[in-house]
Amino acid sequence: MGGLAIRLVDREDLAFFPVASEHQGLLKIEGLKLPCRFQVRYLRGTMIGAEWINLDPLLKEHLEKISLPKVLGSNLKAYDFQDAPNTIWYHNPIGVDLLLYLNDSKINRWTLFVHQDFLSWDDGSVVKSGRSLAEDEEGYAHGIVRLETRLLNDDEQLNMRLVEVAIELVKSAPFKEESIRQLVLNHLQGAV
Repeated sequence: MGGLAIRLVDREDLAFFPVASEHQGLLKIEGLKLPCRFQVRYLRGTMIGAEWINLDPLLKEHLEKISLPKVLGSNLKAYDFQDAPNTIWYHNPIGVDLLLYLNDSKINRWTLFVHQDFLSWDDGSVVKSGRSLAEDEEGYAHGIVRLETRLLNDDEQLNMRLVEVAIELVKSAPFKEESIRQLVLNHLQGAV
């Protein structure tokens, strides 16, 4: 709700976004085009971190609506992950990913990413929370496809607010199998 990140395709475009510069435009997100104004706060590789300036009330309302855990969960979709056949991947375009890892057709590990935060569990362990941070290196780029290394930093203490969000999100997700929902919910509810 505080701002946005913009990934530039061409590094030379960084010259148009110096830190502290202000910009305006239209933001198309989840079916709506709404005006926005923002100020550049930091640069990292080809990523621009920006903060809203006088956030438009309609944009604020829309962002709040699409950020609700029930909405985030209901927008998850299953995707084939051919490069990792023992992985089940659920994704939504608003920054949520659930990766389920299989061993002998049984889920033995999962990770739920909600924007930059994550919750994870693996067999014989407890639910952990943390933050996902991009390395300073830009990673591989081919056209608009960009792969980057992300570092997972565990929290010292479980983020209970994130657990609460995750429970609501998982309850509303359209899983192919109800057993997936129950497995993840059991771990999350056991952490409360």
